[in-house]
Parts: sequence; structure tokens; C-alpha cells
Amino acid sequence: MHTKLIRNTLVNSIALALFLSAGAHAQSGGGDQATSDTQKNEKKTTQLEGVVVTGSRIARSEVEGPAPVTVISGDEMKKQGFTTVYELVGSLTQSFPTQTPPSWGSTTVNARQADLRGLGANRTLILLDGRRIDDYPQPAGASRNFQNLNNIPTGMIDRVEILATGASAIYGSDAISGVINIILKHQYDGYDVDFKVGRAERGGRNYYDFNFTGGNSGENWHIVYNFEAQHRSALWGRDRPYTDSEADAGYGAWNKNARAFGWSLYQAMSLNDVNGNYISPPSGACTQSGYHNYYTLRDNKFYNSDGSIGSSGLYCAQKALFRDWVLTPGRDDRNGYVYGSYDLPNNMQAYGAIGLWRTTGISNTQLPFLYAMGGLPNGFYDKTTGQVITNYFRQFIQTEIGGTANTYDREQNWDIHGGLKGTILDGRFSWDANIGRSMYWVHEAYAGLNEQGMFDFFFGPQQGTTTIDGTDYPTYQLDSNRFWNPITPQQYRTFGVWGENRSISWMNQAQATVTGDLFDIWGGPVAVAAVVEANHQGFQLYPDARGNDTHFGDPFQDYTTGGGERTRYSGGVEFKIPLHSTFTVSLAGRIDKYDDASIANIARTGNIKLEWHPFEGLFLRGTYGTNFHAPDMQYIYKNPSVQQVGIYADPYYCITHGDTVCAATQHNTYFQGYTAGGKNLLPEEGHGWTYGFVWDIPKVDGLSVSADYWHLGIDNAIDNIGIDDVLVDEAGCRTGKNKDGSPYTAHPLGSEYCQLVTANVHRDANGNILAVYSGPINRSKLYVSGIDGTVSYRVKTDRWGDFNFLLEWSDNLRHYQQTLATDPLINDNYNNPKSKVRASLAWHRDNWDATVLGTRTGGVRHNNYGGCETLSDGSQPSVGDSNCVLHYGNTAPWIVYNASVGYQLNEHAKLTFTVNNLFNKLAPIDYYAGGFEFIHTNTGADYVGRELFMDFNYKF
Repeated sequence: MHTKLIRNTLVNSIALALFLSAGAHAQSGGGDQATSDTQKNEKKTTQLEGVVVTGSRIARSEVEGPAPVTVISGDEMKKQGFTTVYELVGSLTQSFPTQTPPSWGSTTVNARQADLRGLGANRTLILLDGRRIDDYPQPAGASRNFQNLNNIPTGMIDRVEILATGASAIYGSDAISGVINIILKHQYDGYDVDFKVGRAERGGRNYYDFNFTGGNSGENWHIVYNFEAQHRSALWGRDRPYTDSEADAGYGAWNKNARAFGWSLYQAMSLNDVNGNYISPPSGACTQSGYHNYYTLRDNKFYNSDGSIGSSGLYCAQKALFRDWVLTPGRDDRNGYVYGSYDLPNNMQAYGAIGLWRTTGISNTQLPFLYAMGGLPNGFYDKTTGQVITNYFRQFIQTEIGGTANTYDREQNWDIHGGLKGTILDGRFSWDANIGRSMYWVHEAYAGLNEQGMFDFFFGPQQGTTTIDGTDYPTYQLDSNRFWNPITPQQYRTFGVWGENRSISWMNQAQATVTGDLFDIWGGPVAVAAVVEANHQGFQLYPDARGNDTHFGDPFQDYTTGGGERTRYSGGVEFKIPLHSTFTVSLAGRIDKYDDASIANIARTGNIKLEWHPFEGLFLRGTYGTNFHAPDMQYIYKNPSVQQVGIYADPYYCITHGDTVCAATQHNTYFQGYTAGGKNLLPEEGHGWTYGFVWDIPKVDGLSVSADYWHLGIDNAIDNIGIDDVLVDEAGCRTGKNKDGSPYTAHPLGSEYCQLVTANVHRDANGNILAVYSGPINRSKLYVSGIDGTVSYRVKTDRWGDFNFLLEWSDNLRHYQQTLATDPLINDNYNNPKSKVRASLAWHRDNWDATVLGTRTGGVRHNNYGGCETLSDGSQPSVGDSNCVLHYGNTAPWIVYNASVGYQLNEHAKLTFTVNNLFNKLAPIDYYAGGFEFIHTNTGADYVGRELFMDFNYKF
């Protein structure tokens, strides 16, 4: 009923618009006057011929519009050193870093996300030629939807347009923080062959890319096609040996025991007795040649409370826990794309495209290991050692497994669409109707964990019970030869397992648009654009059917299931009204009707945009709009899941033990992390506004400056209260303190939220974490605001060539967040870089061209910000102690430069040399950093260093 009403209302609106335009057709001669007015600014303003720019469906004749849009051509992208759209978007000042690929337990190592304004990748809409693309089948953080930037055919890119403000009134859901629209080539004649090779100077990340683009035309047809083969090898921890061990942590994270006796390295092979002490391994077991120098003998010494030295015994430790962990995944891509058009009578054109993308991603974050998983024997009598075993651990290395045990994400994505477009009413109105279908598969193959099989291999079957001090213990017998010595790949295969997780997403969509001029008023023609859309999409997660228990599990003991479908009908209309030759108002409204398992139903959004040219060269602009985001399907349809968590910080333990650094470390015990979806989630509703100016400086040809203030808000933001958030807030709610000893003020003690998070953390009698429960909720408020600015200067000289300078910056002023209505509104802007700057200088003269790009991302707080400085002996004072010196350090800004130089050999061939990270900069390890990666990746910092590329291009 509601759907029919929406469709009828929109159809009637379009019909009325066409009727009015037909009636006003006799007056339409005034359109030339509007063109004349526009041409008055031709000297200062770049003119277009009716180009639709992201943010509106109405074609405009000027680059600058009421909302700031960044446009970068495919050629500029290559000259600035970027090999993927993801790298380009990550360099933009409006872009925030997302979940990094090597994050421990990441479910999307093969995909790349985009996050405009720091509101999350699920609130940034990615379009391909103005059309939606499939959601990535796997959820980000096991909970959120997003679109993948990693499978865009780079050889077909004409330009990328970025609108970094809300646009739900034009595009609907997901466009709360902005839109990234990748425009592909639709017109190309000839053939273009491009071959590019490169590598990281410090090792790893070997690269090659073969790109072939062709285009042919006939009297009434045109076709463009592209094939791309790309390879990028992985960057492993062993490629950057200064970050492959836990002991590479910043010295501030070294406590008193670590400074006196060395870092307590994670186990490789260990047994613990009834008192928790290590049972000494056989002499030479840890350092035998079969372990290839992976392990070392470690004496776990520590200071007792009275200052005496104690020890929990000897064990075999891993010298470099992160040696075989991936820093940036490897990948192999094979992509193909074809676009064609055919002219029909009566000013009509048929068009269509088909794309196929195949990718294999390579990663690894944990080789198989045996540990005292819940469900396995623990607390048993071992006949070999004659002791009660309370814990055990046995790591496997690649030579024992007989291979790398890497994870391989094999993906296939295809998209096919076609349509008709043309003009009516003597060309005054353009129309376009299209329909398409796309599907996306992910097959993830990995080395699984058969913990029961491992235990049986080393300890054998139960051999009755043994009574010790009145307690009956199950009895087993350790095979010392197997446990302490390297095993063979043949032995490993007796219990080793491989698993495969599969997932799929799909989308069917149809869209019809009508655009044109309705009638003339005193300021010029009133333009209109109307759109109707229908969309049906879904996803399904198929984890390995063997489940998640002691006999089988993935490396992170993760088992996420779910799936469902959603249908959407939408309609919108947009008007551009020139109230004066210098002043224009645009109005837009849209209705989206959803049909899925949630309680979400209808969303209504609208916006208003203002444009004013008070005098030649100055352009004032502003926008206001309402936005929405439908609950992610992963939130709605996700079944309850559980995962094992081994690398974490326990803030409650840190607070009660005076550890103000509280670094995330690999623990001997794992806890269960439970997550679930939420069908009672409401759509996110928000608003946004911008205002600013563009000024072409008088008497300085080619010089232009702009500045815009922006604000985005969500009044009931959906967010997954993650495990880390739950643990931080549980500690604060229980102790009234932050880990640095300062008062906890994020949530009132005893509040509804405090009661929730405290109940969601289960601990044993000793305080060890047993389980953490998390899931999505509608938060009360999430507000962000800032200022963007640009300076552009173009100079043409007869002698020195042409120069093009562009400076862009963003200052992120506020990032307010409120979890529940009873909580305070907190500005946590310090969690992200406050500013970002991007500057480029391009030069061209005769056969030569060169480009230099520099980016600067502001620093963030050190891990121990606001806490006490670690004393020279590694001890940790508490805030308020006489020997406490508060630490307020920040990381240094992350600044890198890319440069390229090209030479046109002849009319067909060109050679280009590119250097990324020109000065070979590496991310420093924070003084208080601990845990995997160590560096602050939310500043864009990385371990890659300088990369060199050579590109040969041939056109014929």
C-alpha cells in the first residue's frame, strides 16, 4: 500500500513537471540569456557543457557548485603515485583511516574501505558511474557493511569525484558523510598498453600491473574495453625485523620486570604445573636447528612484592611472534570491463556494460597452535612428567606444517547493466532508464585449528584417573619426543585441517531519471531532475560447516553466520531555481521505503542549497540537508557469534595493578567474545550543513582560493559497542578511574550504560576475563565539524612550461559523541588527527612532465597520554603520587612525498619513473606503544618506506 502510494506520488510529480515545461515551451527562448550571464565569468570560472557533477542530478555549466566537490582525473591519480583508488582516497584531506588490513582477527583483509569525515566506512557511499555497487560480502569488524575500493578497474578510470558532506536527499542511505563517485571511460578511440613494475626499496611489496584499454567506433556505435592484470606481493613482519617481536615495543611500555630481565616473550612450547610454574623443557629443545632459530630458552623472572627476585620457571619462547604475520596483504587481480553504446532513431541511445573482477588475496596473522581451549583437558595428571598440568602451549612453524599456512581470499565480482537514454520535448528534457544486476563471492581458505587432534597427537588418549591429595585427575601421557622436537609435515597432516569460509552478496537495481528545464523566470530557466529507483539486495555468510569447536575452528575461533534480503523503493525530485542572474536556490526531496526484517520503514530527506555571485570572481555558497542511514544488513541479519580473543588490554586489571600504559599484549589465556545483531535498530537520522566561498583573486590569472565550514550530525547513530569499548567502560564504571588514574567521566557511575557494560564482562574468581558480550545500539548523538580550504594556482609560461599548484587542507574541529541520553557529550576529537594537508605541484613542458605530491597528517596522542611517566626502573606511579610526572606527548605528524617524472619518447610511447615516499620515511614506534603493529595507523603511518616504479605506456 505504502509502496504504491510512493510510486504514484512520484509519477504524478514527474508528469506535472513535464506538463508545466510543455506549457512554458513557447517562453523557453530565455535560456540563451542564462548562458550569456554565465559566460560573463568565463575568464575566471571553468566552464562545462552540461556535465552532471556528484551531489546533484542536474547538469551544470560550472565546476564549482553549492557543495564542495573534489575531482581528480585518472591521469592525475597515476602521476601522484597511486596504484589503486583506495590509495588515492586515503590521501584526501577529508578521508580518515579505516580498519587496517593486518589488524588481528580482521575479517576483511582483502578489501579496502573509505571513511569520509571519520563517521565510518558504512556511512560513505561509493558509486561507479553514478550507480551503487555491491556491499562487500564479509562484514567489517564482523558487524558492518561497506563497499570495497580494491576492485575498481584503474585502467578505465576517467576521474574520481568526492563529495564530503551528506547527500541523502539525492542518493539515499549510506551518504551521510559523503559520496565517492568513480567515473569510467565511455569514449576512447585507439589502443593503450601500459606496463608498470615496482617494489619497496626495503624489501617486500613487489608490484607489476599490465593494463590494456581499447576503443572502437562506427557510424552509430562505440565500444570501450579494458583488461588488467595486477600483482602485489605481501609485506611480512620478517621484512621489517625491527617490528617482528613483542620486544620491539616502545621502551615506555617495558615494565620493571621487562627492564630488569627482558621482555616476557610469548610461548612457543610450554607446560605449567599445578602452581602455574613452567616445567623446564629438555636441554637444547628450544634452540635445536629444526626450529630455524625461531625459538629461545626464556627464564620468566620477576620481582616479588618484597623486592626479591622470583621465577616461574623456564619455557621455550618465540623470538619474533610477528615474523610470519602480514603487514600489508598480497594480491593478484585479473579484471575485465566492456562498455558499449548504440545510437537509435529519435534521439535515443542504448548502452550497456559488463565487468568481471577476480582477486586472490594472501595474508596470515597466526600459524596453527595448540592451547588449553575450553573443552580440552586441563588440570590433568601427566605420567611423563609426573605432574599435574594446568596449562600447555605448542606453536607450529612453517617447516612443520609443510607450507606457509597462509590465508587465501579468492574473490569474484561481476556487474552487468544496460539501459536506454534520450531526449524529449525537442531536446529540452533528457531521460535515462537502466537496470542491472551484480554479484560478489568471497571464498576464504585458511589453515584451521583441530585442537582436539593436536592434543591427542601430543598427549594421547586418557589413561584412567590418578588421585593426588584426595583429588582425582584424568590421566594422560605426554609424548615428549613429539612435543619438544620438530615434527614432520606428514605427522602434521594426521591432525592438520584446512577450512573454507564462503560469503556472497548480490544486488538488483533499476533507475529512471528525467532532467531538464521547466520554464524561465527572471533569473533564468528553472531546472528539474526526478528519479525513481528500485533495489533488491542480500547477503549470506557460509562459514565452514564443521562449526567452531575443539575439532575445528578458524585461526581466531570466529564463527559468524547470517544472511537476509532487503527491498527498497525510492523517489526524489530536485529543483534549481535562479532567483536572480547572480543568486540560485536549489531544493531537493527524497523518500526511501524499506522492506526487511528490521523495524525501519520510510525515510524522508531533503536539502536546500544556495549559490550567490555578488561580483565577478567571488562565489558564496551554502547547503543544509537532512540525512539518514538504514541499519546495516549485517547488523540486522547477523546471527549470534563467538570468537576467541588472545591479544588484548584488560583496563580493569591495569587500573587495579597500577599499569597506566596498559598495552595490548598476547595473553596466555583466551576469552570468548560474543556478538549479535539487532533487528530492533532504527534508521540513523541526521543533518548537515556547509557554508563557504570560492574566490578567483583579481588581477592574478589562475589564482583561486576557497574555504568551507562543514558540520555533520547523527542523532541516533548505530554503533557496535565493541569488545575494547566494553572493557574500557567496564573498568571505568567499576573503579571510577581511567587507566591513567584520572577520574572516569565518560558515563555516570551507576548509570544504565554502566550497568549494561559491567554485566557484559564475565570474569572468574581471580579476575581473568572469561567472556565479553557486545553488539549494536542506537547511540544518542554523533557530531563532527571542521573547515576545508584550498589554494589553486595555474601558470602558463612560454619558456618554462605550465605549472599547476594545488594546496588542500582540512581542520577537524570537533568530534562529539554521546552514548546514551544520560551520558555527557564528549569531544573525543583527540582520537583522530586534527588536521590533514595535501599539496601538489605539476609541471609540463614539451615532452616532459613532473608531479610532486606531499601529504601531512597531524599527530595523535601517545598511548599513555595523561598518565604518569614510567620511571627509569620501569615502575608505574599513579596519578597523584609525588613521583608522578604526567605525560602529554603526541606523535609527530606523518609527512610523506611522492614524485614522478615522465618523458614522451614519441607520439606513441611514454616512460614514467615514480618514487613514493621520496625520503624513505618509516613510522616510528611510540615510546609507550605495545602490541601488534605498534604504530599509530590512524595517522596513515606505515612500515613500507620508499617504493620505486617504472611505467611504460604505448598508444596506437
